[in-house]
Amino acid sequence: MDSPKNKGMRDWLVFIRTVEAGSLSAAAKEMNITAGAVSKIISRLEKYTCTSLLVRDTHGIELTIAGRLAYNKALEITGLFGDLLEELRNPQKQIRGTLKLSVPVILAEFLANNWAQEFMEKWPGTQIQLDARESSELSQDVPDLDNLILRSGIPENENIVYRELPSLNIVLIATQEYIDKNGCPLHPNDLAQHNVFNLRHNGFGTTLKFRKGDESYETDNIGNYALSSNNHLSLINLCIEGKGITLGTPGWLKSTYAKQAKLITLMPEWTLEQVPVYLVWRPRKIYSPLFIAFRDYIEKKWIER
Repeated sequence: MDSPKNKGMRDWLVFIRTVEAGSLSAAAKEMNITAGAVSKIISRLEKYTCTSLLVRDTHGIELTIAGRLAYNKALEITGLFGDLLEELRNPQKQIRGTLKLSVPVILAEFLANNWAQEFMEKWPGTQIQLDARESSELSQDVPDLDNLILRSGIPENENIVYRELPSLNIVLIATQEYIDKNGCPLHPNDLAQHNVFNLRHNGFGTTLKFRKGDESYETDNIGNYALSSNNHLSLINLCIEGKGITLGTPGWLKSTYAKQAKLITLMPEWTLEQVPVYLVWRPRKIYSPLFIAFRDYIEKKWIER
């Protein structure tokens, strides 16, 4: 697709990469070309379309109205062109090529890294690029949607495709050191007396919903003055240092990392509301054999975790 014979398509690919990188220099570095070459390509597109696509300043770039339209359409057109090449070059539907999987940081470090490596070992002609992301943004324009996203929380955009996976069980965790110093909560109401970190992430909120048999309990505004973060691992590391209580998962607690930290589950007789989990991607008319195989593989690994 980057061949000189496909200069028009290549120029649009450079435009897309520039928009996603946020600056001409960042895009040039990613593509291993000069910033001057990127600028020349963008100018060529603007001359060809007779309109301004980007506003450039010392802080980076910003799409014009025409640029936003061009970006969205270019994503669609280059995607279709990629599908065409896949059909022509891979008529036997072999599983090969490159695909990106975007997951939360903690999942990237403890599960998805092994999943991706295992898949590549099974299919030597493939390359999986694993990206850690914590952003809650998930619009039609998110570049990651060209590949595959594993995320918590119900997707709200009707223009994307998603597959619901088994929900995530969560528990409250702390170190024995913290419990010895601050006491052990026995009832959800006791959490008001503790430093409970707030995870600001898809599917998680400031309200924790507990159930014990027929009894249910909701605790609002926990940790008003405690640290909140959209990065789960940052809160877990503070928890390991004995600084407070945070959320964990039964599966993650089985990891070597968690066992070495000697974390314990609090109030095990109380069950917390599960967090919904989804695989998300952009709708396409044709999906490559690699995409289909990897999507189904990730679903299987999630179920087996």
